Amino acid sequence: MTKGIIIVGYGTRKGNLEEVLETQAARLRCRGWEHVGIAYFRVSHPDIPEALEAMADEGVDEIAALPYYIAEGTLTKELIPEKFGMGSKEMAEVDVKGKRVSIRMGPAFGTTRVLTDIICDKIAEVGGDLNTGILILGHGTRYKSLTNMRIIKLNADRLKELGYKHVAHAFNEFCEPNIKDALDYLEKEGVQRIIAIPLFIAMGLHLGDEIPEQIGIPSYSDGGEITVNGRRISVSYTRPVEADNRLTDLLNQNASSILY
Repeated sequence: MTKGIIIVGYGTRKGNLEEVLETQAARLRCRGWEHVGIAYFRVSHPDIPEALEAMADEGVDEIAALPYYIAEGTLTKELIPEKFGMGSKEMAEVDVKGKRVSIRMGPAFGTTRVLTDIICDKIAEVGGDLNTGILILGHGTRYKSLTNMRIIKLNADRLKELGYKHVAHAFNEFCEPNIKDALDYLEKEGVQRIIAIPLFIAMGLHLGDEIPEQIGIPSYSDGGEITVNGRRISVSYTRPVEADNRLTDLLNQNASSILY
């Protein structure tokens, strides 16, 4: 049986997601995976049917579909499998150009401590420490299990367990607390500086425009000075997780567990 990997992203009109996924695909190929494709749920190309056909043309019989997502949700559990022709199953055989192909969905990054490690490294990169105000940012979700909300809170709680004294989390939309409330909380904690870390996959409109506007820093910037409750606070705004090497390791592990 010929085995292949499809890394699945959401898609973007303005951002670096395509660069992120191409980087990860190239790394997997260099780790010995001959057949590695990329697919997008919307906007970008190749879309999922196009990626499936490309795999079939390469003679692939078994595919590990690996969602490049922070948390599980409607997309990873329902909409993406449907695009693969799997219904809402995690594993199915589908017909691709007259060829039967077995597909199994891998997990989103979810509860892995790798995300926490990435957050800690981002704090270190901008000179933070255990006394710095930390704001973990998530997108928020309407998915019934509220998985994204739980993953963001989980990572905030892990930082507290590690000894960080002033930690808050907030969401761009759909969930509470919102960014304004989180900033208010950290100001009342007396912090002089906040490091805002978006637990997102890649840059885009949410991270470039929407969240900076809510924080009060310039669009597409790495931070600035803001006023909260009449007090000036310095904000450092980090990059999202993007193509971190540790996420390559997770993709590699997940593909191996599915295909071997």
